[in-house]
Amino acid sequence: MPNADLEIKIKEFENKTELQKKIKEAWAKHAEFLKLFPFRERPELIDKLTPEELYNPGGAGGYFFNWIEHKLKAIGHLSIGSSRVWENARDNIGTFKELLKVAMNDSLSVSEKIDSHWEDIRGFGGDRHIVKKIIACYYPEKVFSAFKTEDLEELAEATDLDYRNEAYKKYKEDYELLSVGKKWELFNALFLDFKNQHPVLKNWDNGLFSGFLYESFPVSRVVNQQADNRTGGARKLKTLSPLGLVYEPKYEQEVVFLFSKYHIKLGFPVLTRIAPAFPDAEALDESGKHKKIEFEVMSSDFISHGHDPKGCDYIICWEDNLTEEQKTRKGLPQVISLKEELGK
Repeated sequence: MPNADLEIKIKEFENKTELQKKIKEAWAKHAEFLKLFPFRERPELIDKLTPEELYNPGGAGGYFFNWIEHKLKAIGHLSIGSSRVWENARDNIGTFKELLKVAMNDSLSVSEKIDSHWEDIRGFGGDRHIVKKIIACYYPEKVFSAFKTEDLEELAEATDLDYRNEAYKKYKEDYELLSVGKKWELFNALFLDFKNQHPVLKNWDNGLFSGFLYESFPVSRVVNQQADNRTGGARKLKTLSPLGLVYEPKYEQEVVFLFSKYHIKLGFPVLTRIAPAFPDAEALDESGKHKKIEFEVMSSDFISHGHDPKGCDYIICWEDNLTEEQKTRKGLPQVISLKEELGK
């Protein structure tokens, strides 16, 4: 973006003293958090973490996930739909401890930490916002506090960062084929390089820089929940009232909703199982054979989420954004695009 425009936005943000005050206060709380849960410096303490220390809504509020979701909100916002997510981690505390050790392992890359088997705890998979927030709390000097991949794509476009070209240069892969962890690793490298090359921005901590990006370049889900104004191959929302939705699906649950309405038309007359983890469902096809199904919004999400292609028979998505060569190279199961099939 033009330097003059950037300088104006920096000046405007510097005048928003109340927001900066909240971020500074959050960093003071962050120091207290690290004293209570010093897992990066002392990973051996992870084994001593109790279920009550992890999630205890009936207690005094000093439990781990209260810090992650609420007390440190100003340096990285999470949208958690249900407390069941935290209950899942508490109920599977052994798995959570194992994964937390991975997150605190300084010998691993950011992408290796993110792409570990977090999906074993329901609610921790997908775009892995919770995992990203945890890593941001323990490695604030290495990553910044923006977690939603779609937001990062929009912010990169707003600041003229060519993430698709950089993805191929860094990983020798098309951007759509990158895992969730590699995408976040890529965006962190791009934005922190952008920050550190500017004489003013380089002096800001990463929490303040994240606040600047969101405040100065509002993403479309904040500006208008009914439109996605991203460019460069991004999807624009269209009305789909004949299918029972107002706009094109943006979430996996909407794909599941459409499949539940039209599964017979799609060649699956009987649904036999909806699962809480990969693969998402099982059904009988028209010949009576059991088939395993994974739902995604975009077909490339299957790759980003790190699923095993041998673990299911079909990817049922809203839009197939992969080429046949990409699908063959990755050994993917058959892809059914609801956008194509239901539009016939």
